[in-house]
Amino acid sequence: MDIQNHYYGHSAAFAHHCGMNRIHHIPGLVQHGWTVKSPVLAQFADFNDRGANRKRLVWTSASRGYSPEGPENLFPDGSSMITAVGAPFLYLQKAVQDKGGLPDRTLGPLVLPLHGTALVKVSGDHDGFAQEVLRRDGPATVCLHIEDLEHPEIYSAWTDAGHSVISAGDRRDPQFLGRILWMMASAQKVVSNRMSTALLYAAAAGADVEIYGPDFQLGQNAETDPGLRMRELWPEFYEPSPDNAELKRIADMELGVQDMKSPTELKSLLGWNSRSVGAFWDYWASGPLEKAQAVLGLRKRPEGAHSGEAGLSPIHFLRHPLKHLPSPLPKLTPAVAVEAVRLKESGRL
Repeated sequence: MDIQNHYYGHSAAFAHHCGMNRIHHIPGLVQHGWTVKSPVLAQFADFNDRGANRKRLVWTSASRGYSPEGPENLFPDGSSMITAVGAPFLYLQKAVQDKGGLPDRTLGPLVLPLHGTALVKVSGDHDGFAQEVLRRDGPATVCLHIEDLEHPEIYSAWTDAGHSVISAGDRRDPQFLGRILWMMASAQKVVSNRMSTALLYAAAAGADVEIYGPDFQLGQNAETDPGLRMRELWPEFYEPSPDNAELKRIADMELGVQDMKSPTELKSLLGWNSRSVGAFWDYWASGPLEKAQAVLGLRKRPEGAHSGEAGLSPIHFLRHPLKHLPSPLPKLTPAVAVEAVRLKESGRL
């Protein structure tokens, strides 16, 4: 019902797993990134009607950061409002692996600095991080968020230090996840200055993972930055010489390997067994209206929701109105996402 269902090529990966040749609307909400707290608060709070008819599909039933039985995840009658289905990355990785399409580990160090968004800014020393990577790992490939590429000082911090810069593209691009998979499967080592979705992907893909560098601040309020909580809950990722086999085990759990569904099960959970006028209406009309009401403060968000956006006024959100509005569903077939792992060879990554 919301554009977030189609972020990063997630719905494309699901459609491919379900054997479908196009993407459909989803009557509910799909988790679009790893979270330190429940996705109900972190990603679904703009739609806090707690309605039983609105599915909330999350990645895992076993995160250290939250419990499915937590009060924020329960309907008033005590039943769970969330269903774990596994991360779309896992489905795409399995599909490419089954086809024998995973690349060899020919890419050297890959670096993914902590990034912000148009709404939540990150402040930190990119110059210092770039120099530290050069000292410790030599020239690296650096994947910058597409919005960081709009800042010349961030781009030049890395290129001036001798690193190569790439990007996975816009989050509405259905080939985004394929590019990320290619990077994680081909990199010998993946580095970041904070635990993140991408670092879990790297560990799940079997790459060596290491966290070091300056600790950037996420958001305007240091008290709501989840960096310290990450260190407390997942200390294994912050050790100087981490056990990568253990990191893979943790990543598999956090991404929901144990919760992956068969094509038949997933298709049913996504509401793709039949067309739904209600899902279409939710996506284009009622969903955007509910989100606008939440942004403008006309609809109450639950306590603890969107902590990284604390202190932002409605005017801040309205500076980027198109980022909140729905757009036509991706036209490319889901199968194209699988072929995205070959984009490096074609020079498009």
